Amino acid sequence: VMTAPTVLILGANGRFGAAAAAAFADAGWRVLAQVRRAAAASHARITPLPIALHDTATLAAAARGASVVVHATNPPYKRWPQELLPLGRLGMDLAQRLGAAFMLPGNVYNFGRAMPARLAEDTPQCLGADNTRKGRLRACGPPPMRLNPQSPDSGTRGPGPSRLHHAAVQRPARPEN
Repeated sequence: VMTAPTVLILGANGRFGAAAAAAFADAGWRVLAQVRRAAAASHARITPLPIALHDTATLAAAARGASVVVHATNPPYKRWPQELLPLGRLGMDLAQRLGAAFMLPGNVYNFGRAMPARLAEDTPQCLGADNTRKGRLRACGPPPMRLNPQSPDSGTRGPGPSRLHHAAVQRPARPEN
């Protein structure tokens, strides 16, 4: 009997986090739902973890065995300049500590005002003056959640280039039996 893979959802009470938790649970995954405030588990496969994201040691111990960390935290837009990158780095550091893949849901802000009508994997992100304030926070300024000079693995921050994923909107894969 093969055990179901485990995913840790950071910010599982939010709109995206709750949807991701439900999708992983429905696909047969064991879901560890990090939340600020405990909420009733809506699915037998979802285990709430009311542990602060900043308490990484406790959270890592509770999430031992997770192979994927989904970063679903999103501070209010007015607090993005102060909180967006530090929260992302906390999530990436946690994924690295667990040896897990890190999934960061994307948005379109990083493509700037001149965003094309169709986006593809190779659509360049706007790194110039044509970008918006939110776009610069997502794609510009201090390299957001990309570089870690202390990391021995290819100079990337977090779990390394082969383990860093930008989440696509799709159903998680069902575990193999």
